[in-house]
Amino acid sequence: MLRVFYGGQDWAEQAKPIFEENARKRLEPVAAYLGEKEWLEGRFTAGDLMMVCVLKVAGRTGLLDVFPTLAAYQARGEALPAYQRALAAQLADFEDKPIAA
Repeated sequence: MLRVFYGGQDWAEQAKPIFEENARKRLEPVAAYLGEKEWLEGRFTAGDLMMVCVLKVAGRTGLLDVFPTLAAYQARGEALPAYQRALAAQLADFEDKPIAA
């Protein structure tokens, strides 16, 4: 988010390593909790839906490069029709066309 809102500002570039380290510290317990499970609670839930959205943002920064289990989890989640429908519904709020069922 630093790049999106504060890109090019000196303080943001200087703070970037601190923000990245804090993000890694927050992702470590998620990766440990997930372990080798397919989903956080054993089946795909709203929690997975929300976490996949968070990880999508983190993945764009390269933070998931050190968490291959989270990267695979994110990819599994994004591949689900339920995730794709939920994302389409969310994005439809920003468009002038209705969601196809």
